[in-house]
Amino acid sequence: MKSAYACNVVIDLEFTPVPKGQRKGGLRCEIIEVGAVKLTPDGEVAGEFSHMVKPTIAHGVSSKVQRMTGIGDEDLTCARPLGEVLQALAAWIGPGKARMVTWSDSDLDQITRECAVKGIDIALPKRWLDIQKLYPRLTGMANRRRRIALGDAADWCGIANEKAYAHRALYDAQMTAELFCMMAAGEFAEHQKRVAAELERPREDAVCTASIADRCGGLADLLASMRAAEAA
Repeated sequence: MKSAYACNVVIDLEFTPVPKGQRKGGLRCEIIEVGAVKLTPDGEVAGEFSHMVKPTIAHGVSSKVQRMTGIGDEDLTCARPLGEVLQALAAWIGPGKARMVTWSDSDLDQITRECAVKGIDIALPKRWLDIQKLYPRLTGMANRRRRIALGDAADWCGIANEKAYAHRALYDAQMTAELFCMMAAGEFAEHQKRVAAELERPREDAVCTASIADRCGGLADLLASMRAAEAA
């Protein structure tokens, strides 16, 4: 399916928590890294964006975030503040009708809240698509209550997923871009059996209690709604 947008920009963010005593306007975290992949209407990669962001409220990167992402305080020494990074992102996206694509709605919520608290006014595309919400219906998991992790979704669909690079903004944006292109091309139906088998298989570290639909209900309707959104 060829997109009606001049480009789709797949974005991912990494955060560090803000100390409780310094939280303003409900801001619980600060962005420390922005990664994005720009896709042409045909789904080809047109460019990549990767910038560290200097927090102005949090006291460096928390130990938990350092363990998860590998990002340390030293990586942010020469980083620019969020306003400058978002301005660079907007310039990189360029003019024309663009849409932002994310895995979960947390990235849009974080940008909106952090910009409000910091008084940042940057014009990013207004259309955002959270494909984490679409994934369960496209893979026959509409009855699954828990959100699907990006790494799991990539594994189940045969997308390369190097654990050592996970939770870095650009790498996660690259995986999300691959999933988005599969969705747009209507290629998820062939992965239903594999996804169901993976979820039904006992895991050493967890018990899977999700119920799996035998078939992907409403796939044609969902793809039609995506096409309608493209035309809007």
